[in-house]
Amino acid sequence: MGVNMRHEMISIACAAVVLLLLLWRVRRGFACGMMQEIANILSGVVAFVCVVLIFLAINSARGKSMHVLAACIVALILLGICFKICSLVFKPLLAVENICVVSGINKFLGAILGAAEAGLLAFLLIKVLDYFGIYVF
Repeated sequence: MGVNMRHEMISIACAAVVLLLLLWRVRRGFACGMMQEIANILSGVVAFVCVVLIFLAINSARGKSMHVLAACIVALILLGICFKICSLVFKPLLAVENICVVSGINKFLGAILGAAEAGLLAFLLIKVLDYFGIYVF
């Protein structure tokens, strides 16, 4: 199999994955609505930051760097407090989406937000593949 054929197969597979990702996120965004999508994205970002901070804390504890460990612990506590405040703010906003007029607009904007999220995830996927030397497009 030639290099061009292999590159073409990788491009087709990546395009299929991006298309499936787009369809999945638009459908999910429409079903959940914009407010729930924002809450889900916020939760994902907070979870990612927590994992990074935990790994940084473990690494600094192994390296006997107590000031970095203390900063990670404080950052985790502050992140938890901010997340709790955001969940208190989103709770009444999620209740508003049940109003008939707002519900349709919310679902439409959720689909748009889902498409934007799929675009960002596709961009990150292509950058990761590019980093490993797999050129897609």
